Amino acid sequence: MIDTISAAVDDIDIFAREIVGAPLWDHQLAVARSDARIRTVCSGRQAGKSRTLALLALHKAFSEAGAKILVLSAGEEAAKVLLAEIASLLDAPLLRGSTVEENRSRIVLSTGSEIVCVPASTRQVRGRSIDLLILDEANFMPDELWQAASFTVLAKPGSRIVMASSPWTRDHFFTTAFDAGRNGANGYESFHWPSTASPLVDEELLDQFAKTMSDRDYRREVLAEWVDDVGAFFTRAELDDAVADYELIPPDQAHGQYAVGGIDWGMSVDANALVMLAVLDDRDLNRDKHGGDLVYFLPWIESHHRMQYADFIDRIVTVAKGYAVPKYVSETNGVGQMPTQVLRENLHTYRYVTKMMTGVAAVHTDARYKESGFGAIKVLLQQGRLVLPRHPELLKQLHALEYEQMPSGSLKISVPERSGHDDLAMALVQAISCVGYAQASRPDNPRPPRGDILTTGTGTKIRSTPRCWELPIGLAGHRGVDRSDGW
Repeated sequence: MIDTISAAVDDIDIFAREIVGAPLWDHQLAVARSDARIRTVCSGRQAGKSRTLALLALHKAFSEAGAKILVLSAGEEAAKVLLAEIASLLDAPLLRGSTVEENRSRIVLSTGSEIVCVPASTRQVRGRSIDLLILDEANFMPDELWQAASFTVLAKPGSRIVMASSPWTRDHFFTTAFDAGRNGANGYESFHWPSTASPLVDEELLDQFAKTMSDRDYRREVLAEWVDDVGAFFTRAELDDAVADYELIPPDQAHGQYAVGGIDWGMSVDANALVMLAVLDDRDLNRDKHGGDLVYFLPWIESHHRMQYADFIDRIVTVAKGYAVPKYVSETNGVGQMPTQVLRENLHTYRYVTKMMTGVAAVHTDARYKESGFGAIKVLLQQGRLVLPRHPELLKQLHALEYEQMPSGSLKISVPERSGHDDLAMALVQAISCVGYAQASRPDNPRPPRGDILTTGTGTKIRSTPRCWELPIGLAGHRGVDRSDGW
């Protein structure tokens, strides 16, 4: 056993097989054994990206006493998922007892090594000195983050950077690094993993995807290729310019902040999704830019695959215990009719016990509703009045929205059935249906500032720790009935 442990220190293949019990596939080993200072992986879905990054982080912490490993993910939820992946690997029999500290963002091993998994932001990397820097979904991170993060490895001889992502945008540090490795630049090595790289891939299912998915989606999600905006209703620039690296507000930390929720009930490949929408409490931050026009943001997003409807209903009720939710907007077409009714009954029972007032607006999401909803989102994005979190899955789904010019001259806007996941995008449409045409005077801000001030590509400002503005007129009612306004 001592010989095995000694060999595992020098060889990640032995470590994965003999110590962790999670052997790496050949294409994963090629990345893990690379000597390049900067390794870049462009990956399709289910190609083994997360497991590879988790094992790289854990092996570094296992094999080098006092090592500092920083894992940056494009979003808070993604950081939690990757840390959970690392924690699950530590549950292997030969590694049990090696953890001396574990919290929601940090694991410390008995070797004195530290693994930190956090959402990507320049605040997380300033002043750090890192042995291994891992960027998960790097193509969704801002360029200024790379400028800050790259300095974290300067003072560490032998330090390494591994960045992995599905393809998103070309004019980006990730794409530049990937091209450098492809062209044989010194210190760089790049790896391309289409979904077919996985030995577990279902070839029959991939053939079905090739026939039913749009060419853009198949090339990006399966073949791991960069695609252009032709046919996309939302351009990448519109989406990227709306993104800010603010912290989401978990329901148990919301303390009664005011927000509405949009719900999409999952079926087949889709998840059950909940997107919360709130008026941004920006006080005097955006007075010069937006005057009396309100700015909206998404304080919380969650989606759950393979979660039973009853459990998701309980979760929605729990969210309403943290936020002050005047209304959930829930789809009733497809499978949504019965879950919506049960949710309404459960909230009514809870209201009777606690006096909390949360209603459920049931809507049928037909073609006109979708066109109007996504059209409203596009206008808000272009005005800089909707701030999005850095959430790769939401951004991908919005970019998957397609448009078609009809013979009559009208514009058909829809989420094609062949595009796969649209759960988060549709939940956002439900929430955005509560936005009205209200204006409000922004008061002076007598309170001391909290958190860094972030600025989107459109010039809208939001604090890194934002708050919801309790302004009922900003989220008054919901659309979904014919008021001659397209909804």
